[in-house]
Amino acid sequence: MNQYKYSEIFANKQNILFVTAHPDDVIVYYAALIRMLVADKKNIYVVTVTNGGRGGNGDLSVEEVGSLRIAEELSALKSLGVDPNNCTCLGYLDGDAEASYKLIGEISKYIRMFRADIVCTHEPTMIYTPTYDKSGFFVQHRDHRKVAEAVVDACYPFSRGKSFFPEHLVEGIKPHEVTEILMTDEISSNFELDYTEDVEQKIKALEIHASQFPTRQDAEDLVAEVKSGDRYVEKYFYVKLLW
Repeated sequence: MNQYKYSEIFANKQNILFVTAHPDDVIVYYAALIRMLVADKKNIYVVTVTNGGRGGNGDLSVEEVGSLRIAEELSALKSLGVDPNNCTCLGYLDGDAEASYKLIGEISKYIRMFRADIVCTHEPTMIYTPTYDKSGFFVQHRDHRKVAEAVVDACYPFSRGKSFFPEHLVEGIKPHEVTEILMTDEISSNFELDYTEDVEQKIKALEIHASQFPTRQDAEDLVAEVKSGDRYVEKYFYVKLLW
């Protein structure tokens, strides 16, 4: 279902904040959207919760893998036109993300600092979901769920009230209200972005994450999973809070 259009969601927005769990997530789920937002001269900010250090299978240490994956993310985002200075990693290890008061506070700080008009993240509730070809199921990574849960909490109510995280005020960072969230599509989608004419740019950005997608075929297979007929799409679930 394509209930919403790009222009309906983003025409009146300037500051777009992405909060994802792992260094490759923002490219996997949002690369085509980021390309369009950059073309429309929106301000793009990216907060990555973990450094992905436990996502390696070779001889590199956790620290080395983490450094490598963050470098890949910054390079991939730069290839899409995102300023690396607008990108932050909170430095958690894979598996350590919890929807804790601490993480909610860290996310709230960036919502406030960047005056986010909308926050883009994972879907917080789905544990397992059918594959797109209906051949089986996959588990949505726990880090994805916990990060998304913290994002929702940060949007409401924590980033809004000055009584939450008053230390931000000491730093000159004021409370900020954001009522719109764009999530990944594990439960459902109500907004599809067709990027067929720009698919090569997403493939190239995925290839930069060589630790996760060692070959071009890996990148091509990933984008081929999400299509509408013969069109390449990114699917999302758009939520507008009513309070």
